[in-house]
Amino acid sequence: MWTIARRTTTRSSGKISTCEDLGIWLSLCHTGRVNNLRWLNPSQPQTLHSGVMLAYFRAISIVLFGSVYYRQLAYDVLGLFASRVLPIVMLVALVGGGLGIANEKKWGFRLTTAAAAYSVIATLWIGLRYDIELLGFLLRLMFDLVLVVLLLHPQSKEYRRIWFS
Repeated sequence: MWTIARRTTTRSSGKISTCEDLGIWLSLCHTGRVNNLRWLNPSQPQTLHSGVMLAYFRAISIVLFGSVYYRQLAYDVLGLFASRVLPIVMLVALVGGGLGIANEKKWGFRLTTAAAAYSVIATLWIGLRYDIELLGFLLRLMFDLVLVVLLLHPQSKEYRRIWFS
């Protein structure tokens, strides 16, 4: 009978032999390096934990519902190429920043805060310059502002100052 352990027994002889004797690589007998990557970190304060979840939600909403709000500001200011690239940059910034915050990295906090600030500015740009549906605009603005408030909350700042590297 074979067992997964440092020592194994063979079926025919009943002898205990090491993995090297069986011709199995030694690396199969040991546990490998543990992956410490976290997508969510429930040990963080509620404000940061909720901010990470909201950043992921905003990234999913870019994929599912489109990114007209993010494109229009870039198109008006920088041109067509920027309006095509910026939603992808926002998607990477929100997901990467949320991942960085969950793993207590300062760059993750900065990236998510910058993406959230751009999101608020882009939403206000659309709301002030174009005729749009009021309910959709207010809902989008609410989610964008809540993300900024969660990230800049004093409890989040204190935790970041102490624990982030």
